[in-house]
Amino acid sequence: MDTLRKAELYRFPWSLNDNPIGWLEITDVCNIHCKGCYRQTLEGHRPLAELQDEVRMLKEFRNIDNVSIAGGEPLTYPHIEDLVAFIHRLGIKPYLLTNGRAARPEILRTLRRAGMAGLAFHIDMMQKREGWEDKDEVGLLALREECLAAAAPLNIPTSFGITVYRDNYEQIPDLIRWGIKNIKYVHGQTFITYRAALVKPGVRYLVAGREVDMDMDQLGYATDEAPEEFNITANDVYHLLKRHIPGYDAAAYLGGSQRHDSFKWLIGYMVGTPRGYIGPVGPRTVELMQAAHHFLRGTYFAYTRRPNLGRRVFLAALFDPIARRTAARHLANPFRLFQGVYGQSIGVIQAPDVLPDGRADMCDACPDVTVYKGQFVHSCRMDEWRRWGGYATPVQVAEAAAQGSPDNGDGDGRDAPSPSAAPARRQAARQGARGAGRKTKK
Repeated sequence: MDTLRKAELYRFPWSLNDNPIGWLEITDVCNIHCKGCYRQTLEGHRPLAELQDEVRMLKEFRNIDNVSIAGGEPLTYPHIEDLVAFIHRLGIKPYLLTNGRAARPEILRTLRRAGMAGLAFHIDMMQKREGWEDKDEVGLLALREECLAAAAPLNIPTSFGITVYRDNYEQIPDLIRWGIKNIKYVHGQTFITYRAALVKPGVRYLVAGREVDMDMDQLGYATDEAPEEFNITANDVYHLLKRHIPGYDAAAYLGGSQRHDSFKWLIGYMVGTPRGYIGPVGPRTVELMQAAHHFLRGTYFAYTRRPNLGRRVFLAALFDPIARRTAARHLANPFRLFQGVYGQSIGVIQAPDVLPDGRADMCDACPDVTVYKGQFVHSCRMDEWRRWGGYATPVQVAEAAAQGSPDNGDGDGRDAPSPSAAPARRQAARQGARGAGRKTKK
């Protein structure tokens, strides 16, 4: 399909209480800095017993299939092996998210023995990495090769991801081609569009009706950049891939919590060889796999235990016309019959969007919900809770005196009439004194 239509895709059936993913924030300590990072260093490493309680809560109230172990950098956490083993003993897949800097082969082997079921590397050109300064995404392929060499012997699903900025948007096809070349060991690639909280005179932020000091020292994703620096959409990435990557297409999605037309998660599963994609599977294959997993195992899933489905995926041709066309293309080339056939998922995630009235268009049935002080919150906005005890809502200064704070779309019941505009003038003065060009910090 050249135009994305929700009616032609499968909508993942996930919900708040029946969702395959549990997001676990184990530390806010990190060994690199990323532009727009969701996590500031405020607390350090968290107690193991507290994290175990959160895993139990995710299991009971989310019905999860995997735990995404995140941070900060999880490999800096001193009890990471014990945590992975605990999650594994509960029958849940521990899936580690890492920037790769500390991903030495020996620690990865240790975690694999403890039960680690999947590994995701986040590497992109806007990270501050010693020895890799001034590299673009193509220049960082050598680093990705190093991480892949450490991960390949583990025989677990392994993926690579980036945050998508204006500066690296056009290089996404280069990363896909690299993933195709290494399709035997790269089982997925993820592209997350950069989003930020805009800091500028005339905009104030309210939490439960009180003004908060929103600036680049408070949140890693606060910025004074021009809005066009963070408005790339999932549709944009989809059409870029359709233009440059033969055989690519999407099959399933999650929409937004506010807009009927937004694509927040856009997932495709491609079948191919190191020479290129043969073609995708269709929505019916994804639907059957989700339904079968829920029927047989009691949960939906986001990550398989097998690193690769291989030719098994062609069984979908029995009921999926798109998979049938992919299988026909495979059989039409006799040389492919002697080559290995592999699968690779391509995920595009459109981070939260702030609408003109201040509401936040989040991911519908957000997969990356985490636990904060005994309640579920969006992991990408948890620092707002850690800083101010709730979600921050932007309000135009001119409007604030005449109306209350708009519903931010998160259903937390915290919105209330706004205070006077005097604090906003002080906030605008502080922003003007700082000037443009301040860097975000993780």
